[in-house]
Amino acid sequence: MKFPSISQLQKDGTHAALRFPFSLLFGILAAGLSCWMIEADPIEDLRMLNLLLTFALGIPLYFCIAVFAERKNFTSFQKQISWIVGLVILGLIYFSFPSEDTFTNTRVPYIRYAIYNLAIHLMVAFLPYFGSDNQEGFWNYNKNLFIRLVLGVYYSLVIFIGISLALLAINALFDANIQGKIYAQIFAITFGIFNTWFFLAGIPKTFESELSLEDYPKGLKIFTQFILIPLLLVYLCILYFYGAKIIITGEWPKGIVSYMIIAISVLGIFTNLLLYPYQQWKESGWINKFHRGYYVFLIPLVILLFLAIGIRIQDYGLTVNRYIITLMGIWLAFISIYYSLGKRNIKTIPISLALFMILSSFGPWGMFSLSELIQRKRLISILTENNILVNEQIKGEVNWEIDQKGKLKPIGELRTKSLPKDELNEVNSILQYLEDYHGMESIYPWFTQDLKSLMSEAKENQRSLASISPSKVIIESMGLTYVPYYEMLAEVNVLKDMTLVTDGNFQLEISDFDYIRSFNSTIWNQEEELLLEKKYLLEIDEENKSNLTLKWTEGQKVIDLSMELRDYYNLYGGGYHNMPSEELIISKKYDDMEIILQITSLTLTISEETFLLQNLDGLLFIKEFQE
Repeated sequence: MKFPSISQLQKDGTHAALRFPFSLLFGILAAGLSCWMIEADPIEDLRMLNLLLTFALGIPLYFCIAVFAERKNFTSFQKQISWIVGLVILGLIYFSFPSEDTFTNTRVPYIRYAIYNLAIHLMVAFLPYFGSDNQEGFWNYNKNLFIRLVLGVYYSLVIFIGISLALLAINALFDANIQGKIYAQIFAITFGIFNTWFFLAGIPKTFESELSLEDYPKGLKIFTQFILIPLLLVYLCILYFYGAKIIITGEWPKGIVSYMIIAISVLGIFTNLLLYPYQQWKESGWINKFHRGYYVFLIPLVILLFLAIGIRIQDYGLTVNRYIITLMGIWLAFISIYYSLGKRNIKTIPISLALFMILSSFGPWGMFSLSELIQRKRLISILTENNILVNEQIKGEVNWEIDQKGKLKPIGELRTKSLPKDELNEVNSILQYLEDYHGMESIYPWFTQDLKSLMSEAKENQRSLASISPSKVIIESMGLTYVPYYEMLAEVNVLKDMTLVTDGNFQLEISDFDYIRSFNSTIWNQEEELLLEKKYLLEIDEENKSNLTLKWTEGQKVIDLSMELRDYYNLYGGGYHNMPSEELIISKKYDDMEIILQITSLTLTISEETFLLQNLDGLLFIKEFQE
């Protein structure tokens, strides 16, 4: 292998900068912005992240524009128009992102960005040969891109690791106190600038290159024939055996098989693309048979994919993820049939995939509109059948108000209605999906109160920033139980935990109380102190763990906490939560005493609507009344 000289590297680098100035510029901008964001960590402004994504997309977009302009011999005016069109495209994508982090944000803009990013990278592969019949030139061009990409990543990793090790050595030997951010910034510069520049410098200057047997890289041949093909055959056998098991046992296919089929199919298509030149040479007849046979054997697997994803769609409706899997199944079916019929145009693969992805990203037939429509219809069906939604209005909705702390507080009782567990989980799943992917704009009109405005007002309070969940508020406004997604994944009777911990900053007037003591009550280590040594003891009740038992020498008193524990769970749900101390004060008044519990930490287990205390820490205040 002949290594280029320094002067040649300089020449290639200068030529790449002049040939692809905008791609290199966006690489520099992306690296620079990444370094600034790393230095300014944490960045709460989404606009910076959005700008970084836009800069990153500008690299392949302007590469496409440059190679297409070269291929079609654009005039200076045409080039300028194409540059403006590229800026307009990037501007539209940037302004499609949310500008700030609010509860109304969804994943759709970023999924659409990923689709366009994939489509543009596919265009990098075929655009210079769009309208050309030169198959070998097309393959050789993409082979150069692939090898250049792999080499660029390899060299970039070597440079990054080398510089990082040098800095670690300096840090260890000279106590230089080099911050960790420096390494992240080196990574951004290496991959944003060097990797981009190196890749661009290796783009062939002509698109009409021919290929011979001697030109085919030996390393690529060995990698394909002795690594990729054996792995591919092993995976195909596994899937065929699994298909045979389904036929014999009559079991429905597991959902994960869809992802496996897509991954293996793409691996096989990639393998066949790498072997394309061998299919043109007579001495490689077995590769010709492998090429056509692979696509024939792929057809039953595509049928299995449709069977697996069809069951999920029938049971749970269409989602964005299931739409993408279905779309990939349709594309794989098209490719399988196309090549099984003896077709040879390898440009069909990137062109058809890019077309499929772009067409699926918009319109009423697109993944976003269609999945939202189907999920909303499923939700309406369940709520209507259970008389919760009547004439597009929620019947007996729970109303909310903003309390003095700026948080949402229900007016009256929550959970006034019940649904079968499966249907309750289905309602929770649909609304949480809509919140993540599509937003709740089509659901808000079902309520007489303006839930969106109430949540916006509550969001302004920084303490409640992480606690506002539109799906939770909407479900509880329907009078139903909110079930977090992770709980729906668990088995039916699996216990769920909730832990509440205060910030430890509290202030109480103690002059009116006769007795104060700290307590630590657990179900594992009940206190065994003598009542003579300490006047009052507080324990978790052994018979009903929603209660506490207060003991003293003359008797004992049961303190019922079931309502308070239910309210905490309704407000916070399962999991771990930090909260202000004043929200964990429980007051009980009896004929002979007043009891106040300032809780510092509380852990409980929820099982079938029963709240079981596991641990309770805090301070006990008692005021005794004279008879």
